[in-house]
Amino acid sequence: MKFKGETLFGSGIVNGELVVYRESLSFLGDVDGKSGTIRTINTSIVGKILVIPNSRGSTVGPYVMYQLSKYGKAPLAILSVKADTMLIIGAIMAQIPIMTNLSKEILNLSSGIAAHVDLDKGEVYVSES
Repeated sequence: MKFKGETLFGSGIVNGELVVYRESLSFLGDVDGKSGTIRTINTSIVGKILVIPNSRGSTVGPYVMYQLSKYGKAPLAILSVKADTMLIIGAIMAQIPIMTNLSKEILNLSSGIAAHVDLDKGEVYVSES
Protein backbone atom coordinates (compact mmCIF):
# COMPACT_ATOMS: atom_id res chain seq x y z
CA MET A 1 0.00 0.00 0.00
CA LYS A 2 1.28 3.46 -0.87
CA PHE A 3 0.50 6.82 0.71
CA LYS A 4 1.41 10.09 -0.94
CA GLY A 5 2.32 13.16 1.10
CA GLU A 6 4.51 16.23 1.13
CA THR A 7 7.98 16.20 2.65
CA LEU A 8 8.59 19.36 4.66
CA PHE A 9 12.03 18.48 6.01
CA GLY A 10 14.51 15.71 5.28
CA SER A 11 15.63 13.70 2.30
CA GLY A 12 16.50 10.15 1.39
CA ILE A 13 14.99 6.89 2.58
CA VAL A 14 13.84 5.97 6.08
CA ASN A 15 12.92 2.40 6.95
CA GLY A 16 11.44 1.49 10.28
CA GLU A 17 8.62 0.29 12.45
CA LEU A 18 5.50 2.43 12.78
CA VAL A 19 4.09 3.81 16.00
CA VAL A 20 0.57 4.97 15.15
CA TYR A 21 -0.99 7.47 17.56
CA ARG A 22 -4.54 8.25 16.45
CA GLU A 23 -5.14 11.36 18.55
CA SER A 24 -3.62 14.84 18.43
CA LEU A 25 -0.22 14.59 20.09
CA SER A 26 1.04 17.14 22.58
CA PHE A 27 4.81 16.89 22.71
CA LEU A 28 4.80 18.92 25.92
CA GLY A 29 2.23 16.84 27.80
CA ASP A 30 2.20 13.44 26.10
CA VAL A 31 5.89 12.81 25.33
CA ASP A 32 8.79 12.31 27.72
CA GLY A 33 11.69 14.11 26.04
CA LYS A 34 14.36 12.23 27.99
CA SER A 35 13.08 8.69 27.42
CA GLY A 36 11.29 9.03 24.08
CA THR A 37 8.08 7.52 25.44
CA ILE A 38 4.52 8.58 24.70
CA ARG A 39 3.23 8.66 28.26
CA THR A 40 -0.46 8.18 27.47
CA ILE A 41 0.14 4.79 25.81
CA ASN A 42 3.51 3.92 27.42
CA THR A 43 5.10 3.33 24.02
CA SER A 44 8.58 4.25 22.86
CA ILE A 45 9.08 6.26 19.66
CA VAL A 46 12.87 5.88 19.79
CA GLY A 47 14.13 4.79 16.38
CA LYS A 48 10.58 4.35 15.08
CA ILE A 49 8.44 6.19 12.55
CA LEU A 50 5.77 8.21 14.36
CA VAL A 51 2.38 8.51 12.65
CA ILE A 52 -0.02 11.16 14.00
CA PRO A 53 -3.04 13.06 12.71
CA ASN A 54 -1.61 16.36 14.00
CA SER A 55 -0.05 17.93 17.05
CA ARG A 56 -1.53 20.19 19.68
CA GLY A 57 -0.13 22.36 22.37
CA SER A 58 2.04 25.28 23.06
CA THR A 59 5.26 26.72 21.77
CA VAL A 60 7.18 24.53 24.23
CA GLY A 61 6.44 21.42 22.13
CA PRO A 62 9.34 22.08 19.72
CA TYR A 63 11.74 22.19 22.66
CA VAL A 64 10.57 18.75 23.77
CA MET A 65 11.21 17.54 20.22
CA TYR A 66 14.69 19.05 20.40
CA GLN A 67 15.19 17.32 23.76
CA LEU A 68 14.32 13.98 22.11
CA SER A 69 17.04 14.59 19.56
CA LYS A 70 19.58 15.80 22.13
CA TYR A 71 19.16 12.62 24.20
CA GLY A 72 19.17 10.32 21.16
CA LYS A 73 15.50 9.41 21.69
CA ALA A 74 13.93 10.93 18.57
CA PRO A 75 11.78 9.07 16.08
CA LEU A 76 13.32 8.29 12.68
CA ALA A 77 10.60 10.39 11.02
CA ILE A 78 7.20 11.93 11.69
CA LEU A 79 4.29 11.30 9.33
CA SER A 80 1.25 13.50 9.84
CA VAL A 81 -2.10 14.06 8.25
CA LYS A 82 -1.86 17.80 8.92
CA ALA A 83 1.27 19.42 10.35
CA ASP A 84 0.88 22.71 12.18
CA THR A 85 3.57 25.35 12.52
CA MET A 86 4.81 24.14 15.92
CA LEU A 87 5.22 20.56 14.66
CA ILE A 88 7.17 21.77 11.63
CA ILE A 89 9.40 24.06 13.70
CA GLY A 90 10.05 21.28 16.21
CA ALA A 91 10.96 18.77 13.52
CA ILE A 92 13.40 21.19 11.92
CA MET A 93 14.95 22.17 15.28
CA ALA A 94 15.36 18.51 16.18
CA GLN A 95 16.46 17.48 12.67
CA ILE A 96 13.63 14.92 12.45
CA PRO A 97 12.40 14.24 8.90
CA ILE A 98 8.73 15.14 8.55
CA MET A 99 6.08 14.43 5.94
CA THR A 100 2.55 15.83 5.97
CA ASN A 101 -0.66 15.99 3.95
CA LEU A 102 -0.97 12.22 4.12
CA SER A 103 -4.39 10.61 3.80
CA LYS A 104 -6.14 10.06 7.13
CA GLU A 105 -6.31 6.37 6.18
CA ILE A 106 -2.68 6.11 7.31
CA LEU A 107 -4.04 6.27 10.87
CA ASN A 108 -5.76 2.91 10.26
CA LEU A 109 -2.40 1.15 10.06
CA SER A 110 -1.20 -0.89 13.00
CA SER A 111 1.76 -0.01 15.15
CA GLY A 112 4.64 -2.40 14.69
CA ILE A 113 4.45 -2.85 10.94
CA ALA A 114 7.41 -1.99 8.74
CA ALA A 115 7.34 1.09 6.54
CA HIS A 116 9.55 2.43 3.78
CA VAL A 117 9.50 6.25 3.61
CA ASP A 118 10.87 7.93 0.50
CA LEU A 119 11.25 11.54 1.57
CA ASP A 120 12.43 12.64 -1.88
CA LYS A 121 9.26 11.35 -3.56
CA GLY A 122 6.92 12.08 -0.65
CA GLU A 123 5.78 8.48 -0.51
CA VAL A 124 5.22 5.93 2.25
CA TYR A 125 5.06 2.21 1.47
CA VAL A 126 3.67 -0.41 3.86
CA SER A 127 2.78 -4.05 3.38
CA GLU A 128 -0.41 -3.93 5.51
CA SER A 129 -3.64 -2.80 3.86
